[in-house]
Amino acid sequence: MNIAITGGTGFIGQHVTKVLAAEGHHLYILTRNPKESEQNHLHYVQWLTEGAAPEHELPAIDVWINLAGKSIFTRWTDKAKEGILSSRLKSTQEVRRIIEAQESKPSVLIQASAVGIYGTSQTGDFTEESPPADTDFLSHTSKLWEAEGQKIEALGIRTVYTRFGVVLGEKGTLPLMTLPYKLFAGGTIGAGSQWVSWVHVEDVAHLIAYAIHNDDLSGPLNVTSPNPVQMKQLGQTIASALHRPHWLKVPSFVIKTALGEMSLLVLEGQRALPKKALLSSYDFLHPELKEAILHSEE
Repeated sequence: MNIAITGGTGFIGQHVTKVLAAEGHHLYILTRNPKESEQNHLHYVQWLTEGAAPEHELPAIDVWINLAGKSIFTRWTDKAKEGILSSRLKSTQEVRRIIEAQESKPSVLIQASAVGIYGTSQTGDFTEESPPADTDFLSHTSKLWEAEGQKIEALGIRTVYTRFGVVLGEKGTLPLMTLPYKLFAGGTIGAGSQWVSWVHVEDVAHLIAYAIHNDDLSGPLNVTSPNPVQMKQLGQTIASALHRPHWLKVPSFVIKTALGEMSLLVLEGQRALPKKALLSSYDFLHPELKEAILHSEE
């Protein structure tokens, strides 16, 4: 198949590219900075720059994967939040423009989203049947992001909204989580009872491939491990995996002072469960946290 990927040069995108390349597909990575590829199956196409017209460079695309958007791991000033939101909306709008400009339409769109769309809770469980919230910056952003995807879905394209949890791997959030423990300064962050709906990046990539090939999957898809943990357990598991102590408690006010509004990412959370993936018999590669951490450290 011909598969177009936006955000293909990022952490998740690189893993998705690797999995789909291994399946033998032709991949078209849309990027502001294209480069020559030495691999026949991999092509880089310029987009979101002046004069770029990817609709004329792309062949008929069978699958679109839209992962594009600025990182949320920065202090959430008003300017930063505007950039995080607008990058997601504009890239999705551009995907729709390109699709509409081409003669043939893809059979499926994989549209990135986040479990943050459910809002936060220390007591509730969230599956794909749970309604979106609009109570904080993450839920507001995710809700608007999916709304742009729905405009593409309205073209008659099967659309899967991959709602990512906290993605673990050699990059992403895990190095930030493990660094204090490697410095012998790890411990519980905040109350410790907040839920962390985590997932290994290899499961992210394989679940995206799984969704492409399974026509029965559409709509929201929680991309999370079936075994979410509370923050205290997360810290204890990191300590055990790295053979480091778990002793230095970090009060909430310290995190709020250091991170500002972005402290929401670590001080609050939600227990999101991958109901659809489990019902469709997806076999998780890394369902247990300790093994996922050890695999990421290899």
